[in-house]
Parts: sequence; C-alpha cells; structure tokens
Amino acid sequence: MHMAKKHVRRVHHRVERRVHTRPGENYLVVVRGWMLVVAFAIMLGIGAVVGQFINTQMNAATPSVAGVQIEAE
Repeated sequence: MHMAKKHVRRVHHRVERRVHTRPGENYLVVVRGWMLVVAFAIMLGIGAVVGQFINTQMNAATPSVAGVQIEAE
C-alpha cells in the first residue's frame, strides 16, 4: 500500500504595520493639553481677582450701617 504524503501547511503571519509617529509629536500633544489647563486656571484666577475688585467697589459705593443698607436718594 502506498501512503499519501502529508503536505506541510505554511502558516502566514500577518505583518503588523505600525504607524510611524515622530517622537516629538506625542510630547507636543501633552504640552498643548497642559497649556490649555494652565490657561484655564489663569483665566479663572483673573476672573476671581476682577470679581473681588468689583465687589469691593460696589460695597464702597453703597454705604451700610450695622448691616442695614441705606438707599441713597
């Protein structure tokens, strides 16, 4: 009897293609994100300072005695 030859199956592995990114590009994304956070914090701080200034000016313009506001005519 003649036995049939077994054929060797070749397994083809799919080659993964990595998207080549420049090394500085990831760094720029992080720096840009932190710049937005810092700018937002600075704007909040400036808004708080301006709001405090306006509040003190308005309180100085309307005189009050012992917590009772007097309407100027």
